[in-house]
Amino acid sequence: MKFKILIILLLVTLTGYTQSINELYKKSIEAYKNKNFEAFEKLNLEALELHPSQPTILFNLAASYALNSKNKQAFELLSTLLSWNAELKLEDKDFKSLLEEKKFANDLKKKASFFSTQKESSSTFFEISNKYHVEDVAVIDSMAYLTDVRNGFIIKYNLKTKESEELLSIAGAAFAIINGVDKNSIWVSSSMFPNYSKYDKEQNNKSLVYKIDTQNGSIMTKIEIPEEAVIGSMVLAKNNKIYATNSVSPKIFVIDANKGVLENSFEVNEAFNLQGITLDNTHEHIYVADYIKGIMKLSLADFSDRMWYESKAYLLKGIDGLNYINDNTLIAIQNNSNPKKVIQLTTDANKVIKVEILDNALPHNGEPTNGKFYKEKGYLYVSNSQWPFYDKKNTPLVEQWEPQRIRILNPF
Repeated sequence: MKFKILIILLLVTLTGYTQSINELYKKSIEAYKNKNFEAFEKLNLEALELHPSQPTILFNLAASYALNSKNKQAFELLSTLLSWNAELKLEDKDFKSLLEEKKFANDLKKKASFFSTQKESSSTFFEISNKYHVEDVAVIDSMAYLTDVRNGFIIKYNLKTKESEELLSIAGAAFAIINGVDKNSIWVSSSMFPNYSKYDKEQNNKSLVYKIDTQNGSIMTKIEIPEEAVIGSMVLAKNNKIYATNSVSPKIFVIDANKGVLENSFEVNEAFNLQGITLDNTHEHIYVADYIKGIMKLSLADFSDRMWYESKAYLLKGIDGLNYINDNTLIAIQNNSNPKKVIQLTTDANKVIKVEILDNALPHNGEPTNGKFYKEKGYLYVSNSQWPFYDKKNTPLVEQWEPQRIRILNPF
């Protein structure tokens, strides 16, 4: 085996999981070196109890299955991994017995081809200048509003005239955006983030949530989050509470939109890196994407009443944007996969029973991030955010920046 480095996001080190996973990983490699393949398998299974979607552990478990003559289990697990990384290499001698079975070898090639093939179900809704780094989008009637990471701009785009203007600039990188209760307001989150042009290290991850008047660009409400946070997604429920995810630590913030104050924060102890959040049509439940672990459903009446969706055939890892369509359908933007994609999930009880790829490997170099579903319009999303076009010092490689495209999928 060509040893893979166990990579877990830095954010995960804030939890108690990393030490245990690293210890199990080291023990499993020792077992592998000693050709104790039964122990190799057992230790990888133990590690997955702590972190069920860690790709290195999953790959090593597949190898342990093959080494223990469990080729069917190895095949099934590698198929799941290919759903997330279509360029997975299986040249290791550990998979020799598996690949010698032509059916398994041929089926794995077919799956790799399927998951890597370009698919385009959406079309371009509109685009704006490549001078912006767009993260999120919201639409009110004939106006679209977009957030800009680099300079904190809130951009206003007229869908009829196809003209854009900078509504205002806020302090920090502008991230999430949602419609307000009325048509004259939006809510926007910002954070002092390294990609922001006026980044201040001393204020790292200082986060704010703004209510903005869409008519004149004035700030109606400003709420300071009293801890390090990057709010990447928000929803506004019928109870006039905003539920927002924090990707710095696995917390959900509850904001009273009437009073303009942070009411509460709730930690999801078993989570790692919370991203997209979406409401069901009754506003009784929220669905949240964890970039590392998958998707969970929570009751707004009791946050401890929650469940994680199971998916053995498809790896629900690297999901950023997440949107509810109906009680059995979610749309997810998977931008930590290879290739990046937009997928439709069909659910039943606590399981994902079907995954359909809607957009896959589109001819953009940028990264899809977030979107919104509007019954009268369809599902629209940011398809090529500028995230890949910064150097190691977070200096923008502006010569590589692309016009920012909002794509639309319709109907559902």
